[in-house]
Amino acid sequence: MENYILANCTDTGKVRSVNEDSMTTFDSPNGRVVVVCDGMGGQNAGDVASQLAVTVIQDILSDNTFPSPEEAITRSVIAANQAILRRASQDESLSGMGSTCVMVIIKEGKVYYGSVGDSRIYYISNGMIRQITKDQSYVQTLVDEGRISQEAAEHHQDKNQITNALGIENMTPPVVCQMPIAPEPGSVFLLCSDGLSGMINNNAILTTLSNSNVSLNERAQQLVSLANAAGGLDNITVQLIEFPRGTAEMGVVYKSTSGATAYVNTKGRKKRNTTLIAAICLLMIAVIGGGVYLYFANQKPEPKPQVVIPSQEKKKDVTPKQENKEVKETIIVKEETPEKITPKKTPNKKNNTLPLPGANKINGNDVVGNNGKPSTDVDPQTIIMRKASEGTKNEKE
Repeated sequence: MENYILANCTDTGKVRSVNEDSMTTFDSPNGRVVVVCDGMGGQNAGDVASQLAVTVIQDILSDNTFPSPEEAITRSVIAANQAILRRASQDESLSGMGSTCVMVIIKEGKVYYGSVGDSRIYYISNGMIRQITKDQSYVQTLVDEGRISQEAAEHHQDKNQITNALGIENMTPPVVCQMPIAPEPGSVFLLCSDGLSGMINNNAILTTLSNSNVSLNERAQQLVSLANAAGGLDNITVQLIEFPRGTAEMGVVYKSTSGATAYVNTKGRKKRNTTLIAAICLLMIAVIGGGVYLYFANQKPEPKPQVVIPSQEKKKDVTPKQENKEVKETIIVKEETPEKITPKKTPNKKNNTLPLPGANKINGNDVVGNNGKPSTDVDPQTIIMRKASEGTKNEKE
């Protein structure tokens, strides 16, 4: 979810003369940043420490891009701690000043968070409230050891004693979420100093923030009013982040005389709307394309008219070789062979015997005998008859 609403409110309370709490919210290359810092030190300039912390955090995250929101939280808080230590070393009147810190970074629809000290972050969703940070305090140590209950810790006399903070030499790095939260529609994140959590219980916070009939800005003011009504013993600071169920009005910023503001994030909305429109267009194209495909797929193709060529119809079952043979037979005219003229057999003068049939062949004017030599025993009348038959044969041919 890309859209969210921010609202915040801070108040000095009914006891303190100076508001030592500081807060900020800004856009950065690392995501949208929301910070609450609670200064400590009383007369030792707790307000200077908290204000210096939020200033350094904003400078670091605005001017640098880190590989991940978790690293961005860690690096910026460590830089703020070093800045407070350096400033305190330069001014003796500021010695011992420090600050707590809770921070949220919203990036790509997910919420990353980290904390130092006893300021808190709550997550309200589906009618339930959950504290997602853990106090770094003496009383929380007693709870972890099982020496007191969580309910007793809320009213313990030493609940303001913290075990970690910005501005101490051996500050423990911030505790950063192991997994970011993907907020549910209608959910709210609350960042607050202990001036709120120490005055009203979780049920009062849940009831106030679950009332969607009033604006987020009004709910922030109501929480501060409840803390003041309970005594207002400390400074009270509230930052709210709501992920609405519907579409919030674009560009609306709520302001009040008490300093509460509400911010509507418009980044990512065009991107989401463009993505939605593109998805709808692709779906329509797919539906239309599928309909066209099914229409043509169900159409039976009309049979093509068969054109019968007479010459081909006769040869339908004839193989190519048979066709060639048939054509060849139609163009060849068979010549009739003239009847074979059998030469007249005449008796041999010498031995009165007839020559063997086919033994002699006429070649020019010579008649070849059985042994391949010209024969002189052929009757002239026989030669004339053979030449005459040859002439007849040549005429026929």
